[in-house]
Amino acid sequence: MACQLSILNKPFAILAVILAGSTAYAQTSQSEKLSDDPTKIVTKLGFRYSDFATVFGSVAFGPVTKINVSVAEGEQWSLGGSYLFEFGIVNVAASRKTLSSGIAQSQYSVGTFVPLTALGIEPDGWLLFPAAGANYTEGTLASFEFDFGDALPIDTASKGGYLGMLALRPMTNDWVLKTGFVASAGSNDYSGFSLGAGLTYNATSQDSFSVFGSYIDNSFGQRELAGISYSREF
Repeated sequence: MACQLSILNKPFAILAVILAGSTAYAQTSQSEKLSDDPTKIVTKLGFRYSDFATVFGSVAFGPVTKINVSVAEGEQWSLGGSYLFEFGIVNVAASRKTLSSGIAQSQYSVGTFVPLTALGIEPDGWLLFPAAGANYTEGTLASFEFDFGDALPIDTASKGGYLGMLALRPMTNDWVLKTGFVASAGSNDYSGFSLGAGLTYNATSQDSFSVFGSYIDNSFGQRELAGISYSREF
């Protein structure tokens, strides 16, 4: 009987360790977190340029809540909010972007990042943030193959989910290597993935510069980006 109780208690012991570690990480001072840390709750304003210009930022309301906004050329934008729980951060977002195929893709999602460093998992100094969530995706392709005067939109929609990982590797006190990958799947035979990598230089405790590259490939089309960005925390 004692052996059976010991076995039954193991999952609860593991859960207790996870919650204890996550609680400790959630209470970590925001100033101690890296500028690229997805669990950082801070007011920030930045500018990014790749094939188009983007202004982005966030507004923090207390230690656990923030609103995230970005506006780019070509009627591309994103709007969302974040809430920091003890186990990680939960994000809700809506966004619109244009792919190289000519499709304007809209997406609505809810998901989370969980810091594995809360459990003491930092392989070779990498800070790992598994990501998971659910999303709704739709796209409209304007077809000009026939001279009908007006474009003929082709609408598609999908409900599904995604899994991914963000990884940060501090190289020095100022330089941070970052990389990430997300795979998604949904209804109507929708599937896709995105990956990216970059390097961030933290010039001060508030100012950071980044170079980055990313690639998106899904059922609606593809998009490749490479660019630079600057952000300042307040």
